[in-house]
Amino acid sequence: MFVPAFELAQAQRARIDRIMREKGVLLDRSSGLDYYTGYSYETLYDWDQYFEAILQLYVGWDTRLIRNGVHIFLANQDEHGFIYRSVPRAVNCGQGDEHVKPFLAQICLLVWKNDGTLDWLSAEEYEKLKKYLLYWLRDKDRDGDGLSTWDSAPHTGMDNQHERAGWWYDSFCEGVDLNAFLVRECRAMSKLAAIRGDGSAADFFAAEAKRVARAVQTLWDEQDGIFYDRDERTGAPIRVKYVGAFATLWAGIATPAQAERMVREHILNPREFWRPFPLPALSADDHGYTDAFLDGDLGCNWRAYTWIPTNYYVFHGLIAYGYAEPARELARITYDRVTHLGDREYYATESERGAGLDPFWGWSLLAHFMPSELDAGFDPTRLDD
Repeated sequence: MFVPAFELAQAQRARIDRIMREKGVLLDRSSGLDYYTGYSYETLYDWDQYFEAILQLYVGWDTRLIRNGVHIFLANQDEHGFIYRSVPRAVNCGQGDEHVKPFLAQICLLVWKNDGTLDWLSAEEYEKLKKYLLYWLRDKDRDGDGLSTWDSAPHTGMDNQHERAGWWYDSFCEGVDLNAFLVRECRAMSKLAAIRGDGSAADFFAAEAKRVARAVQTLWDEQDGIFYDRDERTGAPIRVKYVGAFATLWAGIATPAQAERMVREHILNPREFWRPFPLPALSADDHGYTDAFLDGDLGCNWRAYTWIPTNYYVFHGLIAYGYAEPARELARITYDRVTHLGDREYYATESERGAGLDPFWGWSLLAHFMPSELDAGFDPTRLDD
């Protein structure tokens, strides 16, 4: 089975299960399928679904709702491979025209690791899965440099990081985070193809993962010791230090020397990311670092705020590169703060208070499992098991 028997207090596990079951299970009227979401306004989001799938497995649910989420997204694919990034489609704020983040194959791999089968994914859906990923790799890489682009700051999921990713339909940001996610997604797709006996697709997506990883290496800034996004229009680096740069650890892209510099110079730097509640969405020395909303900001605040899913993948990236003690401290602080402040959508980094939805039953709940994962030596996000 996918999930180990963690030593999580029975009452705590029961509480998490109860709030998830009571609040998060909803019905998609267009498909007739039920699904899980952490949002009180009933939206099924793209990368949220991946982290929420891990939560469902941790509280002992079967994979039906996870599978249904994949079915729902693939049912909304157009002839080009494009899939809207939220269900229902939020046409009133622009995100209806932005492609679903590259996590669907990783979700399918989670299901396979738990169930040992992909029989639930039809032949037609399997082809759709390949097509959606090709849309990212080809249609969203207009200059052919191996790096795909976000359409806007909201498209990144870090809603108000306009300084790096622009506004609706700007479509210029070759994001470090995006392309790290794509490396992982291509590796996951390669494994799914191999499981289904599709050797040519397995080889193709494995090669694509290597190609994109090589392209991400061109985003490294040797002087500053960090990866920066690139402006596709000009080829210039976008010098905004944000937590997504460390997705290169999670994806295994960084060299050991690069990892050492990012950990020592940035992650553990109290002037940047190692703040009272690490790790903020922006570096504390960035001009946009504030817990206020700035003019033109949309959605949730990804400035001087800490989000659990990014802490979670950086935590696993630290472990993968051998930084056990920083990982342990990040897990401890994240667990302690969330336990004390409650299950909230996100948290103010400096004042250490909850923000956003209250209560929140989505990806923030992963904080409760981070110390147990470390103690058990278990990483549900690993792609090479």
